[in-house]
Amino acid sequence: MGTPVRHFTATTEEGQVFTVNIERDFRYDPYRDFLVCTHCDWSPSLLTTRRIIDMAGEHLASVHGAGRGLAQQDDESFRKARLIMLPVLAVLVIGLLVYLNS
Repeated sequence: MGTPVRHFTATTEEGQVFTVNIERDFRYDPYRDFLVCTHCDWSPSLLTTRRIIDMAGEHLASVHGAGRGLAQQDDESFRKARLIMLPVLAVLVIGLLVYLNS
């Protein structure tokens, strides 16, 4: 559907790990986020950021029985892109300000 930008993981009593991804579709303006379970075809429509966390936790607990240790983390490639783009944009803005002041 889109690019995974965040993962929600939880474990069952037996230690099996289940994951729900937030996937972002960059073709839309503003960007649209979708919840997608990596273990089944569950993918609801999303309303708010707070509801995303609640929905991911509820799905993992009720459908997969993974109610322990709900954790979230940014996707590694998305995090690296942010770390690279932030300094590049900062340098461009500073360069533009210096150019406009001269």
